[in-house]
Amino acid sequence: MSAQLAPQGSTRLLVAVNSENAAHELDSVLRNAGISARLTVSDDPVYAAQLLAEDEVDLALVADYLPSLDQILPRMRSSAPHTPIIVLNTPEADQPLPTVTAMSCGATDVVPISNPELLVLVLRREFENIVRQQEVTQMRRALTEAEQRCQLLLQGSRLAISYVHEGMHIHGNEQYLDLFNYTDADELAGEPLMDVVSEDCAGELKEHLKSLRTCDEEVSFQFTGRGENPVTGTMNLKRSNYDGEPCLQVTVRPDLEDSAAEVEQPVSEELGLTGFVRTAEGFFANASADPYVLVVSVDHPEELTRTYGLVGTETIYRKVWLQLRESGSEYPATRLGDGRYGVAIVGRSYDEVVHIAEKIRNDIAEMIFEIQEKTVRPTVTVTGTGVDSQHDVTTCLDLSHQLLMDLVEKGEANTLDIPDTHAELPAEVSDASIVLRHITEAIEQQKFILQYQPVVSLRGDTDEQYEVFLRMLDNEGELIAPLRFMQTAIDNDVAGKIDRWVILQAIKKLSVQRASGSTTRITITITSNSINDGEFLDWLAVALKAAHLPSDAVIFQVTEGDATTYLRQTGAFVEGLKKLHCQASLSRFGSVDDPFKTLKHVPVDMVKVDGDLVRNIATDLTQRDELVELINQLQSQGKLTIAPKVENAQVLATLWHAGVNYIQGHYLQEPGPEMDYDFGTDDG
Repeated sequence: MSAQLAPQGSTRLLVAVNSENAAHELDSVLRNAGISARLTVSDDPVYAAQLLAEDEVDLALVADYLPSLDQILPRMRSSAPHTPIIVLNTPEADQPLPTVTAMSCGATDVVPISNPELLVLVLRREFENIVRQQEVTQMRRALTEAEQRCQLLLQGSRLAISYVHEGMHIHGNEQYLDLFNYTDADELAGEPLMDVVSEDCAGELKEHLKSLRTCDEEVSFQFTGRGENPVTGTMNLKRSNYDGEPCLQVTVRPDLEDSAAEVEQPVSEELGLTGFVRTAEGFFANASADPYVLVVSVDHPEELTRTYGLVGTETIYRKVWLQLRESGSEYPATRLGDGRYGVAIVGRSYDEVVHIAEKIRNDIAEMIFEIQEKTVRPTVTVTGTGVDSQHDVTTCLDLSHQLLMDLVEKGEANTLDIPDTHAELPAEVSDASIVLRHITEAIEQQKFILQYQPVVSLRGDTDEQYEVFLRMLDNEGELIAPLRFMQTAIDNDVAGKIDRWVILQAIKKLSVQRASGSTTRITITITSNSINDGEFLDWLAVALKAAHLPSDAVIFQVTEGDATTYLRQTGAFVEGLKKLHCQASLSRFGSVDDPFKTLKHVPVDMVKVDGDLVRNIATDLTQRDELVELINQLQSQGKLTIAPKVENAQVLATLWHAGVNYIQGHYLQEPGPEMDYDFGTDDG
């Protein structure tokens, strides 16, 4: 049921009366009061009780002349404890059910049918109660998911973290347990914090604990641990909460020479994207066979999360990763994100490449294990692209991801899709004239498709915002990413026409979206053809006015590459947008030397950093520090910052600490045909 109930929405209403005429009279009363409801009429109270038990209705109206009502009402209440049941006091009843008796049997209220004004007021009250109950349920669900996600982040953190209450440990993550030689969290629970530091540090620790009780919010100090091989480093104590109770969060940063957790990371998993690309390039350089890059993705991630929760799903992803490493132990691999993995393989022929990929897929499909006493049999979809002079490892990853998205959109799972050619387009399409013909056909025959990806605030802003992405259908109905046709369109001065088509279709979709009362905004990327088109801004002003949209509903985005190449024209373009009261964004920021020089001449409102600066920040401390510095500089200039390609919870948490304003990526939602992301339950 929608959270927006009557009188705004349509409610499932059960009317238990003995005639259709009586039901229609009630329906007329509700409609006259502005309440829209879908009526289910029944003269059988037993059937009515069954409908309630099956959650088929939101509210029930029951006439008091129905037989054995004093016996049916308790059954109704037992089968649907939260559904309002209103008893209608009618003149047809031979022996009217007293109000006290009816409510004792489970009725929510008793209303005379002869008093329609009172009935409407009672129904409105119950509708409001339903809305509040749903909001509370959604809030509890969101809190539970947030707690699970926080627990997952805690366990996945590379830092050693524990929680202490009244000087005693109540929880610690795996890194903390390993650091101080505890076998599990149960062994740590109840142990004094004093027991993990040396006697020389005990006095200083005691003083810091006292200061935290009175004035300080957070303290840090150098410490030495106990034991034969004591760890040394920095211990941070900070006021916090755990499981709803006030406590201290203890974060330990060991000195590198003493920290096995920092030094002995498993290379196979900690490659990260940059490390994987470098390792794969070296692997391919020494191989004489054909190189391919595979993307392996666990199927139905949303269903797994609903069934096993966040922690259980992460356990599944981990087990699949271990099986993948066993099946392809001789090939470089890395975790790209939640449930997605990259593998670099070589084969002496295309058939051998398919055989290797099929073995990986089958080995995972044969896995059987239990999570939360439920049997799990995960499956994966495998896509791949060949590496050649035109397609490096990074490009092949992007193309393989696109193949994967196409399969997901078509609802295919547990499949294998590796094209036999290095280029996904047919050979004849590489010719520019044929690409242009495909583009013209796409515009004329509606073969362009728009997809939308949410841009989510990490700073409490609940406004709905999406970025618009363009795809083109080929002759077989398959989606083609812009990187395969847009440059040809730009080189032949056709991209401006595509820009105008995208804008018209996107604002039409946005108008429908905002008609329901939302404040949705969209971001549309503009090519250099439009930036250099002197008539584009005049056309845009007319298009926005015709759509009856507020000027801030659409944000126009240019790439850093275009802004650098056409610096003067881009600056004038952004100034023109400001005169139209439209906002501007600069994307792929940080991909050129001295990017702030470009920013001086292009006064945009928002800056989306280059995705390559984001992918590896959870494991690459140097890259993380560089990104934090970049974000700080941008925000000091009053720019709102956006981080794309958020692929897992660890990256999300790092970006939150870095102070980024907005995020987007497959971890939140992949681009899709609808603007349907639930911003209300966002964990940012």
